[in-house]
Amino acid sequence: MMSTDDDRQRALHALAAALRGQGYRVTVFHWYLVAESHEGRSAEVWVQGRASDNGRLWFTGPGGTPICEAEQTTNAVVAVKGVLHRR
Repeated sequence: MMSTDDDRQRALHALAAALRGQGYRVTVFHWYLVAESHEGRSAEVWVQGRASDNGRLWFTGPGGTPICEAEQTTNAVVAVKGVLHRR
């Protein structure tokens, strides 16, 4: 199933809203977002179709490293929080 640009935008904005609800600053760009902690750490998350999963949308790191399926917003929030709070 191929996703549309609107699907990508919805997934990205859903993640942005969830992260903002957790108190992070979030800037949304065209196909990715940057979340920032109060300590100045940042995490970049992209949303893109994954060829090995029939084009389904996935959240990925900046190098294309898979995080989770785009429907799994809570899992993406947990992953981003892990990056932002690494010591």
